[in-house]
Amino acid sequence: MVATTNLHYQLGLLSDEDCWLVFSKHASLSTVSVENSTLEKIGRDIVKKCDGLLLAAQALGSLLCGNSDVKYWNRILKSEIWEFSDDEMNVIPALRISYYYLPPAIKKCFIYCSLYPKDYEFDKDELVLLWMAENFLQPIGKKTLEEVGDEYFDELVTRSFFHARNTDEKIFVMHDLVHDMAMMFAGEFYFRAEELQNATEINIKTRHLSHNVKGNYPISKLSRECDRAEHARTFLEIKLVPWIPFDMENAPCILLSKLKFLRALSFKCFPLESLPDSIGELIHLRYLNLSQTYIVTLPESLSKLYNLQTLKLVRCANLKMLPVGMKDLVNLRHLDIRGTSLHEMPKGMSKLKNLQFLSDYVVGKHEENKIKELGALVYLHKSICIDKLENVVDSTEASEARMFDKDGIDSLSLSWSSDRNENIIDSEIERDILDKLRPHSNLKELEMWGYRGTTFPNWLGHSSYRNITKITLGNRSVGGFKNCRMLPSLGQLPSLKHLSISEFERLEIVGAEFYFCQKDTCCLEAPTPFPMLETLSFTSMRCWKEWRALEYNAFPRLRELTISECPMLRGDLPNHLPSLHSLTIKDCSNLSCCVPEAPAMTSLSIEGGNKVKIGELPPLLCHLSISGKHLADPVVEAITKTQLTCLTYLEISNCSSHIWFPVSDIPPSLQKLRIWGCRKLEFQVEGQHNSLQKLWIRNSCDSVTSFSLDAFPNVKEVYIRECEKMESIVVSRSLSCLRILTIESCRSMKSMSTLWMAAPQLEQLQILCCPEMDLSATGDPHRSSLRFLTISYSEKLVSSAAFMNSQFQGLTQLSIGRECENVKCLPKEGWLPASLESLFLMGIVSVETLECKGLAHLTSLQELCIYHCPKLENIEGEKLPASLIRLYITATPLLGKRCEIKDPQVWPKISHIRTIQVDERFIY
Repeated sequence: MVATTNLHYQLGLLSDEDCWLVFSKHASLSTVSVENSTLEKIGRDIVKKCDGLLLAAQALGSLLCGNSDVKYWNRILKSEIWEFSDDEMNVIPALRISYYYLPPAIKKCFIYCSLYPKDYEFDKDELVLLWMAENFLQPIGKKTLEEVGDEYFDELVTRSFFHARNTDEKIFVMHDLVHDMAMMFAGEFYFRAEELQNATEINIKTRHLSHNVKGNYPISKLSRECDRAEHARTFLEIKLVPWIPFDMENAPCILLSKLKFLRALSFKCFPLESLPDSIGELIHLRYLNLSQTYIVTLPESLSKLYNLQTLKLVRCANLKMLPVGMKDLVNLRHLDIRGTSLHEMPKGMSKLKNLQFLSDYVVGKHEENKIKELGALVYLHKSICIDKLENVVDSTEASEARMFDKDGIDSLSLSWSSDRNENIIDSEIERDILDKLRPHSNLKELEMWGYRGTTFPNWLGHSSYRNITKITLGNRSVGGFKNCRMLPSLGQLPSLKHLSISEFERLEIVGAEFYFCQKDTCCLEAPTPFPMLETLSFTSMRCWKEWRALEYNAFPRLRELTISECPMLRGDLPNHLPSLHSLTIKDCSNLSCCVPEAPAMTSLSIEGGNKVKIGELPPLLCHLSISGKHLADPVVEAITKTQLTCLTYLEISNCSSHIWFPVSDIPPSLQKLRIWGCRKLEFQVEGQHNSLQKLWIRNSCDSVTSFSLDAFPNVKEVYIRECEKMESIVVSRSLSCLRILTIESCRSMKSMSTLWMAAPQLEQLQILCCPEMDLSATGDPHRSSLRFLTISYSEKLVSSAAFMNSQFQGLTQLSIGRECENVKCLPKEGWLPASLESLFLMGIVSVETLECKGLAHLTSLQELCIYHCPKLENIEGEKLPASLIRLYITATPLLGKRCEIKDPQVWPKISHIRTIQVDERFIY
């Protein structure tokens, strides 16, 4: 876009000409075809009214898109909304005009978004389900309600009311000015409990409620006042995530008892273990979200919610069964049970004939919860995972699922659990079962793990599956393929882009069958194998010995190749990969081939005792990670002799030979350097390397007792671990960029005294398991920027820390833990800096008593976290600081128990704290 400064564009302020270009683009006009035309004149007059605002030009251009009616354009230009006074107009006129011309149903959907805070990231599918529950979606012909909702949402995107976040097609954000407009039109019918000081009052007109846990509006106040909104249709908890402290008190029971007309209800991430039986009284409920709660079972009364359309139970990890009466929810359209622990599906799922989305189906052994129940669910679309396929007896049962008819399914996962009777498996029956699970040719993604047959049916890899872009075979956490001795023929899938293969426990050879269908009598006449494949990985193939990389010009577009944990693999890899950008070889101890020729390669990682040979380093290399003596020596030598002008990351690990590494030979482009397990490596510190930003050294450099950071003046983060011979960190020059320093398990480390003067901008310091360390400073350091400190407790470190010194005066977070000396009471009186806001006591196994006196002067302390202190039982003194608002006690059973039972010796000292959590349970 010409003549526009970056600043103006970021602010959304454009010149008149740039504004016209944006407007005409969104209006789908050609500047050539409308030159000197009436529409151009009207359009330019409209643009002038936009006052250079990018959002206004986008909105009005989209409003007029494809409409060449001069009268309509004139109505926009001469709208009385442009003349509204400031008192009448709380939003810019262009946005209000765009809203005015929205269809009434879409207006309702837009206003609904006022329930969410500014900067909220909207999930398109989630919002459509809520609109559906509120009856905002008007049926159009044969289109499903979900399709109508998608069109409504797309219209709002077209009008610039939503903008996609980066490249994620499902996540959208709303401009603050647009959000202000939604709030204005929402009026008294919508109430967002967020900021207590700015909140209006709930009244009898309120129909839609939301609560934002990140605000300061107590859920208890909302519960008390919601009886004024007894006709409310919506309650949504917004932005609650599991790690945010949240005391829900008795809110669920209160809300369910008062809000009997709810259509949409979300308790997502509530610390709920059970749902009251009264849920069955919400007969109007259409949307229920209990995702990421602790619920173990659902009440049978849930089956009375005959109008329920959406039930979301995502990541309810404790949930093992659904209500027996699920079959009665005949209007259910969306059931999302991903991440649950269901043993089997309830009986009669085939009666839920309106189901549009079923995330998982766990095959049972009973007649009414076998796989055939899926056969009647003809409207299923998007994705489905069918689990426990070992319960399918034969191919007849499998065919009754009618997967080949489900043309809406674009992502399919097939899973077999481990079975004690696997030794008596009939591989032909298993193959026939998988054959009858053949999906529709519309499929785009396929996952499979635990399959028990020895070969695959012909449909897997057949070229008729023209839409498949991703296949995943095997999953380490779930299971692989114990009996398969050959891979399916996948090379002729015309659109396959991503292929991941793992856990084929008996496979020894990858050969022609991988590239071509076995029925192809002449491979030379077949199309190029894997014509679109971009990423390929082989993982945990413990018997794989040979990759017969046939020369058929395969993999012409392969960008990433990963081979990991294939200890028997020998021989060569494909040697002509013209598009390869990234190669990773890890833990393939017998692989001794040369790295394939790939002039475009930018990332090379060879780790774990491999014998792979590297010739000339690719000139465009950005990321290089190598491991082992046979590689480290030649690679370091090659680095010093090759002009690697693009290299930004270098890792050298597990080299036992002596390596001499002059700093002056490090490529000037390098930004991150990681040295690990190279005990004989030596830096020759001469000159400076100005680009290095992050430095990791672990279990290396045994000959270095005093390590200087002078060679890296612009380094931002330094991590030094397990360097047992290193005694000091020396700095004689300014390190004005250094923000993070970690020194861990360096038992000879004594001093970093010069650092305080040289690194005034240091923000995070971690000193763990360094018993000889002295934290005192040399000279008189200025007040530093240090905010976060983590240390292991020791008398020497505590005495040298001298927290009253200037370098600690701004400290806001202190963590004490890991290999602490024998200490019974913490903290000592007057020891901690008064500026602390957060204090963490972690893994101090000897401590028995928490001293209130040592915390009394901490008037800014808000958070106290105690983790894995098994002997800690007592709190001595009057009480913990009045400023505390959060107390977390985890894996500390003695003190945790006393807090849970409100022990009179402990409870008065902590009862003033707003949030108290013991082992992830809120007790107050």
